[in-house]
Amino acid sequence: MKQEKIKNIAEIIDGELTDKNAENVYVRGVGVDTRTIRAGEIFFALKAERDGHEFVLDAYQKGALLAVVERKLELPIPQIIVRDTLSALGKLALSYRNAINPKVVSITGSVGKTTAREMVTKVLSHKFNVHSAKKNFNNLIGLPLTLLEMDEDTEIAVVELGINQPDEMDKLAEIAAPDIAVITSIASVHTEGLGSLDNIFAEKLKIAKDLSPDNPLFLNIDSELLNEFAKNTSRKIITYAIERNADFRAINLSFSAGKPSFTIDGVDYKLELYGKAPIYAALCAIAVGSYFDVPQNVISDNLADSASQSHRMDLTESNGIKILDDSYNSSPVALLEAFDTIEMIPANRKWVIIGDMLELGDFSEKYHRQAGAKIVEHKFDCAVFFGESMLFAAEQADNMHYNGKFIATQNFDDAFKFIKENLLPGDLVLIKGSHSIGMIKFVEELKKWLSKEK
Repeated sequence: MKQEKIKNIAEIIDGELTDKNAENVYVRGVGVDTRTIRAGEIFFALKAERDGHEFVLDAYQKGALLAVVERKLELPIPQIIVRDTLSALGKLALSYRNAINPKVVSITGSVGKTTAREMVTKVLSHKFNVHSAKKNFNNLIGLPLTLLEMDEDTEIAVVELGINQPDEMDKLAEIAAPDIAVITSIASVHTEGLGSLDNIFAEKLKIAKDLSPDNPLFLNIDSELLNEFAKNTSRKIITYAIERNADFRAINLSFSAGKPSFTIDGVDYKLELYGKAPIYAALCAIAVGSYFDVPQNVISDNLADSASQSHRMDLTESNGIKILDDSYNSSPVALLEAFDTIEMIPANRKWVIIGDMLELGDFSEKYHRQAGAKIVEHKFDCAVFFGESMLFAAEQADNMHYNGKFIATQNFDDAFKFIKENLLPGDLVLIKGSHSIGMIKFVEELKKWLSKEK
């Protein structure tokens, strides 16, 4: 964020400044975490897992020049008092977004948002000064922070909007004020908060509620609900797909050891990522890049070296064992895609180490049992069902007479003991689960153990 006077900040966020002597002091940058706050920044005391008001003194001692709070604190730092600090953060971000005035490409969807955002950013950066989040900062805290980090010469901002509750998209779309919107998919993710697929679709569609009629909404029409919407709307739509006819359709699709190749309009594309899912992200980048007049051969070159993201379909090998680390998160559709992906990668035996899928509400048992059934269908050699809900998956697999070796447990040590006793050179191991389940620990401990085994 460029430097701004404190009195102007107070006006933008509709707050009351406690120290009039600080009106003409300049601040630059925003922080919400005292572990990363920098001198000269504004500290927003958000009420998240912990109340940010408890850390204002720490922020001040680390050099923050201003605190945005919901109640006055008897501290020496100037404060702006607002009704809601989270809402104030959004107001400041929107004001800054409008001041910089880039073209904003906003991306949402049940799966594939982050990969699509990174590929779109990579493609557009060939031609424009592009700003995008360093991580998947996609909620009501992360999105404002992303926008406030823009350089003043930013031409395009590519942002990701993620929701798990009704009405969140209204607020996110208001802050981002997108010029162009993308919906990557509609699937059974966050059903605990959002409910049915129809509800999920209705909430995701709000990303385009204030979109200009002249600006397009990009849709993956292999998603059934998005396809039906595209056929029946008068809105300007640009479509991409693999299975259906679309403005941008991948043809001549093939895989080499899990890595896809395809063709669009006579231009060949080859990805260094695994499975079918990254093709949709690439199609999104191709469509958006073409809209901004980036030549397809340039797009192809830029996508050819797209790297896997940390803990997302990241294939490594240690001591003869291949580890497909997809431990960052999980959902029903993403888990089944991961199962399909490891079928494409050569190995002597194939393992799945899978943790609970969260935020599914009343649908949880159904989708965990589905996972167990799919493991039987794929005939994976070994399985670790980790977590309370994965007991349903294990029970389903057992009921279907699963022939592989498996363990169902909520105890990490028991699970890891099973892995060490049964893992063999030449095996391929998929590790996947919802983020807060902590499947990353399996990745870290497995790599550590394998490095000692050499």
